[in-house]
Amino acid sequence: MGTGIYVHAFRDGDTVPMDAAAVREVLLPYAPYDVPEGEPVEWVRAADGSDADVYLHRGVSFDRPGPGVLDIIAELARRTGAAIVLLADPTVIVTSEEDVRHLPEELRVRAVVVPPAALTGQAIEQVVRPRPEPRRRPMLPPFPYHPDPVATGAVTTADESCACCGHDQGWIYTGPVYGEEEPDGRLCPYCIASGTAAKRHGVFFNEVEAGELPDEAARQICERTPGFVTWQDWGWPEHCGDGAVFLGAAGARELRPHPDALDDLRGRCTEWGWEAEPVERFLAALDKNGQPTAYLFRCRVCGTHLARADFT
Repeated sequence: MGTGIYVHAFRDGDTVPMDAAAVREVLLPYAPYDVPEGEPVEWVRAADGSDADVYLHRGVSFDRPGPGVLDIIAELARRTGAAIVLLADPTVIVTSEEDVRHLPEELRVRAVVVPPAALTGQAIEQVVRPRPEPRRRPMLPPFPYHPDPVATGAVTTADESCACCGHDQGWIYTGPVYGEEEPDGRLCPYCIASGTAAKRHGVFFNEVEAGELPDEAARQICERTPGFVTWQDWGWPEHCGDGAVFLGAAGARELRPHPDALDDLRGRCTEWGWEAEPVERFLAALDKNGQPTAYLFRCRVCGTHLARADFT
């Protein structure tokens, strides 16, 4: 993505100071360190682990931003109405035609208008490196206990043949496979959903504690539901006589809107013999992309949220 990206506000061909409070508000959640009150954010780290040094002057510059940092840059431009200046081209991204006329004349011919609703990190990448028309991929089969395996990372797009059916289905399973003889290659989600992969290769994808679930639900979760990588082995959660729905990995931020899931974790920590204060410290330290982490579930019957903690 080049050596750097500037975010500048322009007025009548000149740069103008940006709202420092708005800049700090956008960047502060991504600072991987304690930022003293009143001090600018000098370093950000995105959810994908990519980071960038940040320099504030009349605008904001990001040094060698990684893919995830582009989303932060897009958020900053959306919130402040500033222009994104890509030094490698140079290209300027603005959010309206009105903004184009405020750019210096030499930049107007390089301006690309991306409406705020469409301005994302991926849009920035697309401006710099236009991508070919994506391959049309078929709809994924339904997974009642893991309804969005793409969002959770268990299934991803791939131009790759399935080790079970031999076809390139456009999607591939990336999660764990358990069994004495694992297939020589990765599996497509269609062979998982139909039970063909489990039957043909004698494998399963999730653990279920004996007697915890009805037999049909247990078979569905073990043999026909995409799994996800964990550090510890534990059975799939049960609630209201059925298996819960897996929603994805979660940290303290993601669990905050679900107090019922936090209470579920508190209860489990208490069962481990933990005191109240260490429990709260543990819950506050949960990290969606690190450890300790948590996994969020929802009951299929009553909608109650559940959570399981995981760490090495």
